[in-house]
Amino acid sequence: MKNSPKTNGLRKKLSLIICAVVFCGCFFSCSNKVTVNSITTTLDEVDRYILLEQTKDAVKLLKKTDKKSLAPNIRLGIYKRYMQLGEEKLAENLLKSCLQKNPKDLAVNAVYTSVLLKKGKINEAYSQSKKLSGTEYASLYAEALLRKQISEGSRLFYKDYCSDDYAPVFYDAYLGSKDTSWLRNCAVISLTKGNTSQALSYHPAEFSDAGDAYFWALVSYDNKKFVEASEDLSAAKKLLNYEEKKNEKLMLRVYSLLADAYINLSEEKLAGDERDLIVTQINSFGENADFDEEDPDFSKENPRTDIMSVIYLNNALWCLTKDDYKGAYDTLNFVVNKWPDYVPALIAYGNFAYNSNQRKLDDPLTLELRKLGILSMDMEAFDNLPRIPIEDALDKMNSSLDRFKNYDLYVAMLDLKDKNTKWNSVKARLAEIYHIIEINTLATNYYPPEIARYAVHSIIACDRIDEAEDFFKKYLKRRYDISASDNYYDGIFRNISRMQTWEIEYAAWFAAQKKQASLSARLYEYIVFNEYIQDSKQVKEISPRATVPAMMNLAMIYSSTRQKEDAIKVYGKVSGRVTDTDKKAESLYRIAVIYSELKQNEEAIKYLKYAIKLNPSHSKAHLLLTDLSK
Repeated sequence: MKNSPKTNGLRKKLSLIICAVVFCGCFFSCSNKVTVNSITTTLDEVDRYILLEQTKDAVKLLKKTDKKSLAPNIRLGIYKRYMQLGEEKLAENLLKSCLQKNPKDLAVNAVYTSVLLKKGKINEAYSQSKKLSGTEYASLYAEALLRKQISEGSRLFYKDYCSDDYAPVFYDAYLGSKDTSWLRNCAVISLTKGNTSQALSYHPAEFSDAGDAYFWALVSYDNKKFVEASEDLSAAKKLLNYEEKKNEKLMLRVYSLLADAYINLSEEKLAGDERDLIVTQINSFGENADFDEEDPDFSKENPRTDIMSVIYLNNALWCLTKDDYKGAYDTLNFVVNKWPDYVPALIAYGNFAYNSNQRKLDDPLTLELRKLGILSMDMEAFDNLPRIPIEDALDKMNSSLDRFKNYDLYVAMLDLKDKNTKWNSVKARLAEIYHIIEINTLATNYYPPEIARYAVHSIIACDRIDEAEDFFKKYLKRRYDISASDNYYDGIFRNISRMQTWEIEYAAWFAAQKKQASLSARLYEYIVFNEYIQDSKQVKEISPRATVPAMMNLAMIYSSTRQKEDAIKVYGKVSGRVTDTDKKAESLYRIAVIYSELKQNEEAIKYLKYAIKLNPSHSKAHLLLTDLSK
C-alpha cells in the first residue's frame, strides 16, 4: 500500500523533532563537560598566576570564575586559592555564600568551623560544628566543645571530664587526630565507672610510645586478658629499647606486670625470666637512685607511696618463693630504708625477722659437731643465712607509727610482739589483749576494724571461744546498728553488703561452732561466690575476694551435709588457686576422702597419689592410700 502525501509529511516532521531532541541532549551534555573542563583550566591558570606572583590577575580571574551554582568542592578550591593570595575577606564571603547554598555539606561546614576556631569565635564554632559529630570531621566538634568549656571559665575538674558525655567527644578527637591519648581518655571514663570491658573496647591497633602500651596492658590485665596483656607489655619493651631517653621506672613496671601476667598464664619459666630482669635492672641502679614520685594523696596523715617500692617488695617476695633468702633480705632491707613508711614492706620485714629466727639446726649430731668445733657444709650454709633481729623490725615499725597512724601496721607490730613473748599464763595474755582494746576504744563496744579483728583472733587463740563470740557480737551490733530487738543473724544479712570479708568469715565460723551448718554455709557462700546463691545448689564462679580458709570451710560444710559433688568442686577450686604445695596437697587429700566415702576408690587413689607427690610427708594421705590399696 502506498503512503499518502499527508502521511509522508507527518513522518518528516516527527523525524525532525526526534533529531532536534537528540541534538539538544548532545549539546547540553557537551556543554556540561566544557564547563567543568573550563573551570579546571581556569584554576590551573590561577595557579600559574600565583606561582608568577601575579596576584591581581589571579584575584580578578577567581572573581570572574566563582558562581553560586558551582559544586561545593569547586568553590572550596576557589576559597583555598583566595587564602593562598591572602584575600581572607573574599575567602570568608565565598565560604558564607557556599554554606548558605549548601547548608548540609560536611566539608563546607568543617572548613567554616575551622575558620571560626582560628578567629576565636568559639561559641559560633561550637554551634556550627554540632552536625560534624560522628563524621570524619568530628575532631573539630570535639575541639570546639572543649574550647567552649575553657572560654566560659567553667570550673571543670577531673571528675567532670569523666562524665559519659565526654566519651564520644574524646573519641571524635581521636578520629580526627589519630592520637591514641584520646582513646586513653575514653578508657579512663569507662574505668571510673568500673566498666573494664568497655574500656578495653577502645584498645588501639598500634601504640604511640611505651607508656601508651603499658597503659593498655593494665586495661587488658584488669580484664583478665593475660595473653593480650603480655603482648602489650612485649610491645612496650620493644618501644622502650627504641626510645632515646631510658625510662627506668617504666621499664621496671613493665617487667613486673609482665611477670605477673605470665604467672596467671602458668608460664613460671617466663615469669622467672622477667623477675631476673628486674633484679638485674635494680642492681644496675646506684645507691643514690631516686625513685620518689609526686603523690597527690600525700599528707601528714597519709604516708607517701611509690610504685617503685611495690616493685621492690614484689621482687623480695619472689626471692622468698625461690628460697633465695639473701636476695629477699637485701631487697627488703633496701625497701624499708628507702621508703621507711611503706606499710606492706615493714610487715614483710617483720615476718622475715620472725621466720629467720625460727630456723633451727639443732639435731644431736649437729650439736655434737659444734662442740668439737667442726662445721659441715650444711652447717656453714645455715650459719650464713641472713637474719633480721626482731628488735630491729619492731623499732622500724614503731618509728613509722610515730610519724603516721596506721592500724594495719600497728596490729602487725602487736602480732610480732605476741609471737616473740612467752606469756606466764592465759590470764596475763588476756589482760594484755583487753588493755590493747581499751586504749583503742572509739566508743562503747566500738573499735577500729583492725583492732576488733586482732582482739577476736587473740581471744580465740586463748581458747576462749564463747568470750570471743560475745565480744564480736557486741562489736557488730554497734558497728552496724543492729538493735537488741533484732534477730542477730537477720541484722547481719541486712548489712552483709557493707561488711568486711573478715567480719563475714568470723560470723560464719561462730555459726559453724554452734552447729548451725546451713547458716554458716550461707555466710561463706557470700564470700566465696561472685553472686550470693541462697537456696541454690549450683557452685558458681569463685569471687576474687574468696579466701582459702573460707573455701575450705565451705567445702567441709558441703561434705558434712551430703553435698559431696559441690564439696569436690570447691576443693578443686582451692587446689587450682593456691600455690603453696602443702595447701594444694591438703585440698586434694580431702577430695580423695570424699571419693572414698562415695566408694569411688580409683578416683580417690588418683588424688591421693597426687597429694603425696606434692607433700610426701602427708601422713593421712599415706594411711588412706594404704587402706584403699588393700
